[in-house]
Amino acid sequence: MKSPTAAGDRPLRVLHVGVSNRGEWPLRTCNAATGFQPWALCDLSPEALGRARGLTGLPGESCFTDLDRALRESGADCVIICTPTQFHVPMSLRAIEAGLPVLVEKGMAPDWASARKLVDASLRSGVKVAVAQNYRYFSGPRTLHRALKDTGWDYSTGPVHHLLYVQNRVRPEPKNLSYPFASVWDMSCHHFDNLLYWFGPLASMQAFSWRAPWSAYEHDNNTSAHLVFQNGTAITYQHTHDAARATEEIQAHGERGAFVLRDNAPTFNERPRVNFGQTPVVPVPWEEAHGEADLLRDFHAWLTGGPEPGISVRHNLETMACCEMMVRSLGEGRCVRREELDA
Repeated sequence: MKSPTAAGDRPLRVLHVGVSNRGEWPLRTCNAATGFQPWALCDLSPEALGRARGLTGLPGESCFTDLDRALRESGADCVIICTPTQFHVPMSLRAIEAGLPVLVEKGMAPDWASARKLVDASLRSGVKVAVAQNYRYFSGPRTLHRALKDTGWDYSTGPVHHLLYVQNRVRPEPKNLSYPFASVWDMSCHHFDNLLYWFGPLASMQAFSWRAPWSAYEHDNNTSAHLVFQNGTAITYQHTHDAARATEEIQAHGERGAFVLRDNAPTFNERPRVNFGQTPVVPVPWEEAHGEADLLRDFHAWLTGGPEPGISVRHNLETMACCEMMVRSLGEGRCVRREELDA
């Protein structure tokens, strides 16, 4: 297996697989500041390869349309895969076979069996694989994480008994999200990853789904659920793709107070001690965060001998477990417990 640690102080050379749409952010963000360098491009589309060359300045001989050839001949130290979710596992497995570490876009897999297969292959081979779960690297989730964990902070919630998490998305065209439960494996994985980042392992989930009468989606693409985490926190969750206005709201209600993230503005108020009481609502300062650049720095640190990040496939398997619990609950119409997945 090729060892990225042999690169010394130079940036790690990246083979970018899938270079359009979501595949463009690594082309822009792999640089000296994150420890990576675009080295080769792989895509089926000549137009996408042309645009990627314009962004990176790479020559034509660094472009490939065949993944296996790119893995053999590119000379890359690692691979970043930004293709539709259905291709993440088979492409990652081919990179593992070539001995190249992988950063694969979210969702890690379109089903539980594939997710476990990828994790098993990574652990068995020793090839490091991580998932680009970028939400946990944004200011909002980072700020709430501090409110939950930093008991000395002025805006600490204390222990939280309930959290509301709602995201309504205006996404009327299915595009690649045409397979069953696609909105769960492709998008709810973001939300579940945040929840695990904040509260630790999930204990149980009861989920529901529906489809708007005018929806272009063949399968239900709107979901809600009641989740209970092992620490006792209860979650009310809702995610839609048929929304007519994009909104996101997170409310954490704790022993000390409430943290509310609404319209991209975090606020805090202390818990009232009388019935129907109110206390002053104050703005909360953002925690500094740099999104995908921080994600890449965590991945780079891991590849060059640092700690395993929360986005490794081993850790991200718990995110996939949440998705599988939702799918089982929707299919069977019952509450699903986490331990069932290990049976």
